[in-house]
Amino acid sequence: MTNAAVSAGAASALPALIVLGFDDGGKAHASWFDEAETDVAEKAAGMMGMAALRASTDELRDLAGKLPHGRVFASGKAFVPFVKATMFDKIATHLPRSYRWPVKAAKPAAVKPKPGKKASAVGAAQSGDPNEGLTIPEGFDKILFGSLVLACEDPNEGWFHAHVIQVSADGLFTLKWRDFPDWPVIVRRTHHLALLHPRHAER
Repeated sequence: MTNAAVSAGAASALPALIVLGFDDGGKAHASWFDEAETDVAEKAAGMMGMAALRASTDELRDLAGKLPHGRVFASGKAFVPFVKATMFDKIATHLPRSYRWPVKAAKPAAVKPKPGKKASAVGAAQSGDPNEGLTIPEGFDKILFGSLVLACEDPNEGWFHAHVIQVSADGLFTLKWRDFPDWPVIVRRTHHLALLHPRHAER
């Protein structure tokens, strides 16, 4: 299949399902999926404690068109990006009145670090800015605790933001997914990571 054919196919895809919900830090996520992805996306939504809403009206299709296109993976997981709270609220009003968010969706209370101890990068990232408390290293030799980098679980599934939560003496980095805090942590070496541009945090 040519690149032109692939692009044409992607352009013809229309929103059929909206997946929305909160991560463990209480931040809103939402994205749309096309008709061919609905079954897998609905299952992924259930795994992640998110809601799946059919884009069955003109209003929902219009709202879906303003969202990023999500991705579903062979592993059964899905990539559902962050969205603004105002957009999330507009979509959430279309959920059934009987719908109740899972308990984990409740936004946790802020935890103050104990005197004399540095706040963890995980706790700091639970504020409004997902990058707060994290640093972007300027070189591979600068990666340390709290560094925000790119990593992949499977090369075919793309690269995503992850932050370092532990550095071992033998050069192994333990990382936690920034946008998916409920996913298992991963361990990678330097050559399995990618760096972000230093100006990334300014966006």
